[in-house]
Amino acid sequence: MIEKISLAVATALLTTSAQAETIDFEAEAGGYYYFPYSFVEDGFRVRYEPISPFGFTLIDDPADNLGQCNPRCASNGTIALYAFNESSVTFDLENGGLFSLTSLDAAQTLTGNDRPLTLTLTGSGTGGVVTTTIVVGAQEAESFTNFTFADFTNLSSLTITGGPEFPEFAIDNVVLSATAVPEPASWAMLIAGFGAVGGVVRRRRATVRLA
Repeated sequence: MIEKISLAVATALLTTSAQAETIDFEAEAGGYYYFPYSFVEDGFRVRYEPISPFGFTLIDDPADNLGQCNPRCASNGTIALYAFNESSVTFDLENGGLFSLTSLDAAQTLTGNDRPLTLTLTGSGTGGVVTTTIVVGAQEAESFTNFTFADFTNLSSLTITGGPEFPEFAIDNVVLSATAVPEPASWAMLIAGFGAVGGVVRRRRATVRLA
């Protein structure tokens, strides 16, 4: 009986589902920023930190901005975020909650240099700090590559930093999921479940004493 009640309690906690959001930078269509810059998209705050006052983000389809890409920039045909090497992009929830990283697309900003692309991802959260480095080969980095992640969960912040080597990096379609918070009905079921477990334990103790 206790096992069944405990299972019901656990189920109550797991009934909520997280809403995945894809940060595709469409909310900030177009723009060149020569200073730290931030904006909010789908409930997530995105902050760009350049390596110098001359750092910039390019948020636009490079096909429309060929003057900024020499010889050309990697493109997936949609708006993406383009940044200098060693600069960083940080994501967190506007409401300060926890979230997880599922996947992202990465490529070079400037192509034709026959060099690989390196990005370091650092997540901070309830489980401490988790970090990983992704590397895209020189030729593969000239188009966007998708990366998936399993260990970046329950994060309070996520920072993506470009490697020290040239060329610059581009990211797009960053899939983030806010950690689900149990709804009031789930909390009520949880409390009732614990109460029921306590009642069963008390009755068993009373039976033992009578025997």
